[in-house]
Formats: sequence, structure tokens, C-alpha cells
Amino acid sequence: MIGAMGFVRLSLRTKIVGPFVLIVALIGTIGTAAVTALVTNESVAEFNGSLLRASLLANDHLSLVEAARLTTLRAAAATTGVAEATTAHDTAALQLLLNPVVGNASVPSLLLHVLDRQGREVIVIGPNGPVAAQPGSSEFISEPAVAAVLAGTTDVQGDKYVFLRTESAGTTLYWTGPIRSLTGQVIGVALVGEPLSAIAAGIRSSGADQLSFYGPTGNVLLSSLNSTGALTAATRNSVHPDRPVTFSQTSAGQPYMNLLSDWTMRKMQLGYLAVALNTAQLQAGLAQLRLFLLILFAAAALLTLVIGLMLAGAITRPVQRLVGAMGAVAAGDLAQRAPAGPSDEIGYLGKVFNLMTVGLQEKTQALEDTYFAAIEALARAIDARDPYTYGHSARVAAFSLEIADELGYPQDKREGLRRSALLHDIGKIGIEDHILRKAGALNYLEAKQMRQHPVIGHQMLKDVPFLHSSLSGIRHHHERWDGTGYPDTLGGETIPVQVRILSVADVFDALTSDRPYRQALSVAEATEMIEREAGRQFDPAVVAAFKARKDGIIAILTQQRASNSPLPLAGEGRVGASQTDERILEKAS
Repeated sequence: MIGAMGFVRLSLRTKIVGPFVLIVALIGTIGTAAVTALVTNESVAEFNGSLLRASLLANDHLSLVEAARLTTLRAAAATTGVAEATTAHDTAALQLLLNPVVGNASVPSLLLHVLDRQGREVIVIGPNGPVAAQPGSSEFISEPAVAAVLAGTTDVQGDKYVFLRTESAGTTLYWTGPIRSLTGQVIGVALVGEPLSAIAAGIRSSGADQLSFYGPTGNVLLSSLNSTGALTAATRNSVHPDRPVTFSQTSAGQPYMNLLSDWTMRKMQLGYLAVALNTAQLQAGLAQLRLFLLILFAAAALLTLVIGLMLAGAITRPVQRLVGAMGAVAAGDLAQRAPAGPSDEIGYLGKVFNLMTVGLQEKTQALEDTYFAAIEALARAIDARDPYTYGHSARVAAFSLEIADELGYPQDKREGLRRSALLHDIGKIGIEDHILRKAGALNYLEAKQMRQHPVIGHQMLKDVPFLHSSLSGIRHHHERWDGTGYPDTLGGETIPVQVRILSVADVFDALTSDRPYRQALSVAEATEMIEREAGRQFDPAVVAAFKARKDGIIAILTQQRASNSPLPLAGEGRVGASQTDERILEKAS
């Protein structure tokens, strides 16, 4: 038998996996992945090469710019007569001497600043002559590079320095050096400044697609991409002079790959330079490649897949239906049956499963019926302990179903409500007879013990699986809408609907029944009392449903008490209106 079962499992696995999945996986998936990876790697390598070339060109351009600006700076500082004119603040002479120097640079945005020994501005000259400025301004004196020049400081690079200055108009890159007298004394400062935007435009014209300049702390100084953010510390720390890093970003809906490198001039790190290339073409090419390989794979595997899927479908469909039926049965739906399957091992298994489920359903139903009958008999026995409450639980169940129908209570929850009503007072098995039958008012200890019967009932039945849907009514049927009930002081919508229905039905039957401590109220008096408690003890919606079904409830009450004393009708009650107060409702059930 074990050998036969092993053969069946092996046969089913062979039918599903053997003929086609192995072929599709090996030839299609592995082959396509290998070809795609190979071509992708080549395309990415070529793209990275282009990005590296663009970065090298950008850095070369910066080197050329630096060399040209330093040449202009040297020419300005070394021009004969500039030192004397600077000392004398002779702007006319400086204009005559320096206009040719700036003009020879052929840079439209270039500005030459001349400062005196105190760092005050003497003149600003552009390609077209003097620029409106503020003579005597000392705005540059706070720059460390200018202060170093005025102090005559030199380093391994000489006495020329470079620095960045960011203003409202943008960021400008400055080269600065001393203006010396014939004796070598520093008597002024020359600054050559070029806007960073002009430098970037020159780099882009030399071949770079997009680029971004960042400051030493990663802040964005200038970017041709509209969604550039500051560099993180981790990104900055990973950049070395001989090891740039890459990162991706999106701008105007287009994907870009950035190559980030050090931005250094005269051995001083000014920040970082990122050159970006659009990766849309690369991604489109790779997408086309994948599509082509997918089509090729689909064409090659189509015949195999069609035959394999037909075969797999014929085998797996009955298995899936059987597994679904088994899952439903495992979840508790014993009425579930597996559909008729093929005349093979799977079909035989389905038939055996159905026979087993039928037997299990019958035995389970019989067991539940027997178990509930025993519990119900126990509840009836509790009712019988007190001749005044005999039949109480059965009437409450019938009343509850009437109210539930009016409220549109779900059909699949009716049985839980009915069982809850039949068993709601089962906890009174733990209450002593002298308390249950006491004619007078209960003292504090007796009342406290009486209030334990919902908890006792809940504890008795909480481990019975098929009664789980009924437990809320057993525990909470003495809770009040205003939250002053017991045992858990629930209130309002926190009280389950099952409990709200049961509470009204329970109190109505109690009010219309004789009790040791009072005589029964008439139906009219009981109804009036319940209506008065709407919004306090009871859910107003449930009270409205009770009123709508009052005739049916009276019919049930009359029928079930036909063999007992006549039911007091309207006006025949033996308790006056003055006695229908909170104490009667408190002790009603």
C-alpha cells in the first residue's frame, strides 16, 4: 500500500514537472537570463565609460579655466604702473592699464577687482570697462584667501589663492593674488572672478550632458538638473581623488546617472563636481533587448507550454478542488464536498474524502446535539428550581428571535442568539437556593453573589467550541445601555447586538412573570416600563423592534403559558404604577 501511494505521488509529480517545466526553466529562464546579463553588462560598461570620459573632460576643462584665470591674474598684478595707481586710488590709470588685460581674456562674464592695502575696493573692471561698484567697500576682507594675500602668506602653491563666494546673484569662483611694489611689498590685492554658471556652461559645451557643483558640506551650489538635493555625509566620505562614486537621480521625469568626483584647485578642495548622463536610452535599449529575448523565448517554448499546461490543468484541477474542499472542512464547514473527479487515484481519493466527511458531519452533529441537549436540560433544570421562572429561558429565546427578525439580524447568527437565550441563566447553578427564592430584598452579600451568575455561566461554557458565538449573551445580558450594568459595565455600541436583543427579551419575560418578591406586571405595564428605559437600560433601536413585534411576542407568551394561570392583560396588573421603578427593573430577571 505504501509502495502504491509512493508511485501515485511520483506519477503526479512526473506528470506536472517532468515533461515541460524542466525544459522551460532550463532553456528559457536560464538561457534568457544569461544572454540578458551578458548584453546588459556590456551596455552598462559602455555607458560607464562614457560617463567617466565626460567626468575627465569636465575636470580637464576646470584645469584649463584655472590656468587661464591665473594667467589673467598674473598679468593684472604685474602690469607696470598698477601698483602705483592702486596706492594712489587712481581709477583712471587703473582703467587704462587693466582694460587690455581683461579684454585679452575674452570671457564675457569675467570681472577683475582691485583692492588696496586695507582690503578696500578701488575698481572693478569687466570686458567692457569699469563696472558700477562701491569704491571703498571692504566686502572681500572677510575672505580668508584675501586676508592671506594681504598678509603676504605663501604656501607650496605660491602666493595665489582660490575661493568661492555665494551671493544673491549666484556663486562666483575667485582667484586672488598680491599686487606688489618694486620692493616686493604687498600694497594691494587683485581678484579675478567668474560666475560658476559661466564655467558650467563651458563644461557642458565641451561634451558633458548635465552637471552639478556642490560645496564642501555637500550643499548644492549650481545644478543643471532641477531635482538635485544635498549630498549625504556617507556619499561625501566615499569620494576620494582616485575613486569617484556614482549615484542616480531623476530630473524632469528623466533618469540620470551621476559620477561624483573631488573638485580641487591649487590643492584646496572647493567641493564636489558631479557629471550626469541620461540613462533613458540605455534603459530603453535594455528593455528592447529583454522584450526581444522574451518574444524569442515565448516562440520557442509555446508548443511545449501549451501541451504542458493542458496536461497540468487536467491533473491539477481536480486536485485543487479536492484541496479546497479539504481546507473548508478543516475550517469547520463539514457540509463541504469534493466534486466528482477523474476515474483515477485522485477521483478515488475524492470519493473516500466525501465518505469520510459525511461520517464526520453526522457524528459531529450528533455529538453537538447531544452535548447541547445536555446543557439545555441543565438550564431547564435550573429554571425548574424556581417554579416562578419555569420556562423562562425558552420564552426568552422565542422573544429574542422575534426581535432579531424585525432588526434584520443575520440568519447565520440566529442559532447563536437562540442558544445564548436558552443558556443565559445557566450560571445560576452556582447560586444558592435561599438567594434565588428569597421573597424580600437581597442584602449586599446576596446581591453580590447573585451578580456572579453571568460570569459563572461564561466560565462554565467558554471552552465549548460550538457555543463561542453564544458566550457574549451569557456573560453580558445584565449590561445596560448607559454603562451601569454588570459584570463588565459595557455601554452603548460596545454591547454586542446579540446581548442588546437578549436583554429586552429577558426583562420583558421577567416583568410579566410572578416572582417571589413581586407579582407579574401586565403586558401593557411591562411594555411601558421597557419603553421608558430606552436609552438608559436598553438600546432604543431594539426597543423599537420589540414594540413592532409586540403582537407576535404576546402570542408566543400566551401559547407557552396556556397551561398555567392566565396572563395579566392591559389594566389587570397587580403592581401599581408607583412601583414600576428602577428597583423592579434591577430585580426583574
